[in-house]
Amino acid sequence: RHCLFVTGFAVAFAQHLGMREDDQRRLTRASLLHDVGKAFIPLAILDKPGKLTDEEISVMRNHPRLGYEALVAQGGFPPEMLDVVLHHHEFLDGSGYPNGLRGDQISDIVRLTTIVDIHTALVEKRAYRLPFTHAEAFATMEKMGGKLDPHLLHAFRPVALGAH
Repeated sequence: RHCLFVTGFAVAFAQHLGMREDDQRRLTRASLLHDVGKAFIPLAILDKPGKLTDEEISVMRNHPRLGYEALVAQGGFPPEMLDVVLHHHEFLDGSGYPNGLRGDQISDIVRLTTIVDIHTALVEKRAYRLPFTHAEAFATMEKMGGKLDPHLLHAFRPVALGAH
């Protein structure tokens, strides 16, 4: 369900940005599979109602690499999709995972997907917390400082708040 919700926001964002149709399709496919690695994470961790232990966080942080490796092993997936699956938790300031990429090391399609993924995660009900409103989620993202692309985040505002 999360991947479908992310994909819906990604499509709306891509249309709002006026992306070419083929770029929209690439973003859509990448969004659909961005969290495929969570299929390899135990449900006890994914659905845990309380705070994760350090060990559980470590297991959870493996999902991008596990998803990437599974798609590479299967073959036939385009490079930008593999990039999104592996790097959707990377931040511009280098504090993300799994590779600690920073700035220009992070592609535009990953920057877009990261923004949409974070917003979606915040507005969804989770086992450990109630959902944020779209306005609360966007305000939280604005407070993330140098982690997210500021131009893309500003452009996402009307999509996030339903004003596009």
